[in-house]
Amino acid sequence: MSLALHELLLCCRQFDNDKATERKKEVDKFKRLIREPEATEQLDRNSESKHSKQLTWDTVFRFLQKYIQKETECLQTAKPNVSASTQANRQKKMQEISSVVKYFIRWANKRGPRLKCQDLLDHIMDTLQNKFSCAAYGADYNSILLKDVLSVRKYWCEISQKQWSDLLTIYFKMYLTPSRDTNRVLVARIIHILVRGCCFQSEAVTSKLFEFFSKAMQNARQEKVFAVIEQIMSALNVFLNMCVMNCRIRVCKLGEEVFPTLLYIWTQRHPQDSLKEEIIEFFRLELRAHHPKGAKTQEKGAFAADWLKWQNLLYSLHEAIVSELSNIGSRGKYSAGMRHVAIKENLVDLAADICHQLFGQDSRVFVPSVTDVDSPQSPSHQGTLSKRRRIELGWEVVRDGLQKSQNDFDMVPWLQITTVLVAKYPSSVPLYELVPILTILHQILSQQRRGERIPYVLCCLSEIAVCQRLQSDLNAAQRLDLQKLWTKIWAITLRSISSQQTEAESFRLLEAILHGNLTVPDKDFWKIFSGSTCKPSSSAAKCLSQALAKCTLPEQMDGIAEHYLMSTGDRPLILREAIMRWLLAYRAEEDIEENVELPSVV
Repeated sequence: MSLALHELLLCCRQFDNDKATERKKEVDKFKRLIREPEATEQLDRNSESKHSKQLTWDTVFRFLQKYIQKETECLQTAKPNVSASTQANRQKKMQEISSVVKYFIRWANKRGPRLKCQDLLDHIMDTLQNKFSCAAYGADYNSILLKDVLSVRKYWCEISQKQWSDLLTIYFKMYLTPSRDTNRVLVARIIHILVRGCCFQSEAVTSKLFEFFSKAMQNARQEKVFAVIEQIMSALNVFLNMCVMNCRIRVCKLGEEVFPTLLYIWTQRHPQDSLKEEIIEFFRLELRAHHPKGAKTQEKGAFAADWLKWQNLLYSLHEAIVSELSNIGSRGKYSAGMRHVAIKENLVDLAADICHQLFGQDSRVFVPSVTDVDSPQSPSHQGTLSKRRRIELGWEVVRDGLQKSQNDFDMVPWLQITTVLVAKYPSSVPLYELVPILTILHQILSQQRRGERIPYVLCCLSEIAVCQRLQSDLNAAQRLDLQKLWTKIWAITLRSISSQQTEAESFRLLEAILHGNLTVPDKDFWKIFSGSTCKPSSSAAKCLSQALAKCTLPEQMDGIAEHYLMSTGDRPLILREAIMRWLLAYRAEEDIEENVELPSVV
């Protein structure tokens, strides 16, 4: 044993000295000795050696635990009724004790985890389960667990299934019955990470988690700190994602129980965006659990423990989303500087799923208020409602959203929702809605105003084109009206190709129109691929490929590539030669040496 380790060992053996001043002196010496380069290097080497009988970091940690036990016993046996200054000194002493543990663990693991996870967790859990030591050191030990154990991936793999379960039990109790000094945000963060760990590393705590989240959300309306709700919600979403396949009925029942509280927090308490994201994710998970693959009826696979209550919750959620979109538009119109007009994909997806579930029912329904939807007066308890209000449902909601304002902040979110709704559920779009929706989209496209809406209009039209291709029950009058509209849209889209901001979306729309045989390409279309209107790109090549697969390529057309002339005979290129030159990004003879590589699109 080296001299440095020998000195450290002698220091550790004094930790159970009966004199407090001696222990204090030895602890100060201890903090200096473990930082000696020679001692640190030797302890690292001994700890890495599986068969070493020398002093290791784990051995030192056991000595340190004896010191903590000795100090804690002295604090427990001290007189309870003392002056304020004496009490302050005791508090300082407690902080010093736990800070020594924190200091040691972080130094031992600074160059990689050296301490055994089992020993660390046993010490932390023993401390937290003891009422006195938890009150004395709980705050620092929570920080140690969060930053020095649960943040180390190697330790995750070493935590046993029982330890995951025991940790959850400790922190669930700490959260549900907190003491006056409990840092609820920190506890909620630890619960979030523990739930993630249990979901990835263990499978035996499902029932315990269902029970906890049911209890935790009962008082969420009264929780004043949004950060606490956010961490619990994030943990809940992780858990639901993990167990929705194997415990679908329990997920649905928990969702129906928690849904009204979260709807209230979203609509009445105006949480920050990060919490709102978690709430939206919860709603999306519950929609998927209740309505797999968009099933609307129980015969098709939908499930709800209380079908009438669940329908009322969906009505209220639909109303909340419409209100949220209106608020987003209002904030956007009056905000200074740059602001994205588009809403996030998770809200778009949720709105599309809700619209799919509710469209096709009565266009006007009466629903209970958000605050009363889970009250004893709700339809799940009685046959009448204490408070009701009428909301609008159906595709007229979409049409109103697209027409009610010319402002991008109002229009773009509804363009996004319509795009996703049609893309995810094309068979649910009523045939009689195709002409009205297409007419509105054509009007928006034809305005060609500056703004961010045009790419979203083009994407929406592409999905409408795909949807129409899948419809086989259109009558002759509908087909004629749609064909006229698509011809007009085709002409406008050809002009939008010249803009870099809309080139890719324009080509995708043209490709969708061609695939659905919705119109016939004209000479202006073929000119795109024979001149300098645009350069070859992936979207342009796909559109051209679709055109060649669906249509017969003309041999010659007036006005096609007149500037390309053969070197002999001045013969104009035929169309296929002009297209080949466009694909190959043809250059003049003097530039050939500098452009030997073919375009990537070829």
